[in-house]
Amino acid sequence: MSNTLTKNKTSTKEGYKKTKLGWIPEEWETKILGEFFEFKNGLNKEKEFFGYGTPIINYMDVNKKGSLMLDDINGKVSLSESEIQRFNIKKGDVFFTRTSETIDEIAYSTVLVEDVKDGVFSGFVLRARPRKLGELDINFTKYCFSTYIARKEIMSKSTFTTRALTNGRFLSEVNLLIPPLPEQHKIAQILSTWDKAIALQDRLIKQKQTLKKGLMQVLLTGKKRFPGFEEEWSTPIINEVFNFIKTTSFSRAQLNYSDKNQIYYIHYGDIHSKYKKPILDLEETQEIPKLNSDIKLPNSIQYLKNGDVIIADASEDYNGVGKAIELQNVNEKKVISGLHTFALRDKKDLTTSGFRAYIFKNPLVKKALKTIATGSKVYGISKGNVQKFQIVLPSIEEQKKIASVLSNFDTEIEKLITHKESLIQQKQGLMQQLLSGEKRVKI
Repeated sequence: MSNTLTKNKTSTKEGYKKTKLGWIPEEWETKILGEFFEFKNGLNKEKEFFGYGTPIINYMDVNKKGSLMLDDINGKVSLSESEIQRFNIKKGDVFFTRTSETIDEIAYSTVLVEDVKDGVFSGFVLRARPRKLGELDINFTKYCFSTYIARKEIMSKSTFTTRALTNGRFLSEVNLLIPPLPEQHKIAQILSTWDKAIALQDRLIKQKQTLKKGLMQVLLTGKKRFPGFEEEWSTPIINEVFNFIKTTSFSRAQLNYSDKNQIYYIHYGDIHSKYKKPILDLEETQEIPKLNSDIKLPNSIQYLKNGDVIIADASEDYNGVGKAIELQNVNEKKVISGLHTFALRDKKDLTTSGFRAYIFKNPLVKKALKTIATGSKVYGISKGNVQKFQIVLPSIEEQKKIASVLSNFDTEIEKLITHKESLIQQKQGLMQQLLSGEKRVKI
């Protein structure tokens, strides 16, 4: 890729012209989106119509950032033929989030690069359809809305009261940098090579995760035993193995990532979405929020220790019921467990470090946890039910062996993820340079 690029001396601005978006190559133009696209609001339907029928692009599809393929669209909605025609989607359509919690989130966009028969788009989404084909390369369009300049423009055309909002009229006035078509083709070609490398890494990660999932199925249920282990497993209830540690109830608004206060807070939402491994190592993880320094804790507060297990007691879906993490390298750090969590501490040394979180990943245990979950929109498990809940425990030595094997898989997966993130960062940096004209491509 480096052979196709030439670095420009933008400090002298030779070959560049000054525009409202800054210095850009002389051959490039700035045009408003309204010249290229027609905007339309999405479809609004009652909840009972969702779950089957026609594929529908929703807010979360747009937040995937980038291109959107047929297999990415999971939502379904039951519609009449006339509704399908009015809100149809085509290859080359660009979709924007119409509303979000923050101005920053509303700047996301995604491009449909594959036809979807009878597909539609939801009311939280805006469709931008090209007025005519050939003015913008479809693969270039996948990238051109992701730059700092483009996102800043989109955010400037949004409003905020209780939520961030935008509409087709606002977005029509967004300025976009447009290189000549041959340069669009070349930029898209270069960036697509990075996408292919990232996609390959993603496949390797999924393959390794699938292998680990299969291994957990047999190791944690005893279907496969290591040589030398024949002792029958025990099935105690949680109250016989763990003590419950007091938790607290603070909101996201009372947390931050920069405060000098050194009280770390385990939020149940982070257990579901942020902490991917069963083991949360406080020496490695930088994404643990802290309690605001102006908050005073009661003298009776119980800080967490190495080996403590945190269970999320609420989830929006069955798969997340009882999701757990085990803390490591807490050492002298002050850590508390928050709203919608249970904190457990081994009281009889019946479990070993590194294995405790896997207790709740046992397929038999996970299945049983779902039976005690209650609720409609949010599923919850009560402390009373959890205390009486039965778990499965091998001997300490077998626990160590199982934990070691699964931990090695986690380490391998983490390395693959780190490499993928490095590729993404490299692509992002190159994309900012190419799409601003700072770096030029040879045509």
